Amino acid sequence: MNTTIISKIDNACMKYKNIQKSGKIKFSKLDEWLEKESDIFEDEIKNKNGIFLRYKRGQLIKVDFGVNVGTEYSHTHFAIVLNSDDTKYTDNITVLPLTSKKGYKRVYLGDTVSNAFSSNKYKNSTYGVLTQIKTISKKRILLNNTKYICDEDTLKIIDEAIINYLTNNNSQ
Repeated sequence: MNTTIISKIDNACMKYKNIQKSGKIKFSKLDEWLEKESDIFEDEIKNKNGIFLRYKRGQLIKVDFGVNVGTEYSHTHFAIVLNSDDTKYTDNITVLPLTSKKGYKRVYLGDTVSNAFSSNKYKNSTYGVLTQIKTISKKRILLNNTKYICDEDTLKIIDEAIINYLTNNNSQ
């Protein structure tokens, strides 16, 4: 391997070490994310079959968004699959990340997460974070609940909220 490439990788590793030491909560799991990301890349090199799980529109999944730039969603969050045409040959899907906190451009979805996981851990209301809609690799999915798919009314609420958010169409 070219020594310039190795030098660049070593330099990046040194920067990551300094970032980890910064004390910012966002970077507290940077080491875990880097290790997981390298595992994903290594797996990508080894497994070239190109077959993935198929996800249904409205399905609830748990995603590791990693550590991202600025205010992009980072770490682990539940999300709802938005694609209506996913196949086993497609590695990417588009998701609506979820939170239990009210806020800017968030759509109320009732008790979506607590309904999907009968647990006291998830007893808060659910909001879809419209500003964080993201296309992800299926390799980022930690958990999928194949039994829980949002009903048509919830999907309609999500669709209308996305259209209003992206088009500033408040007439609906």
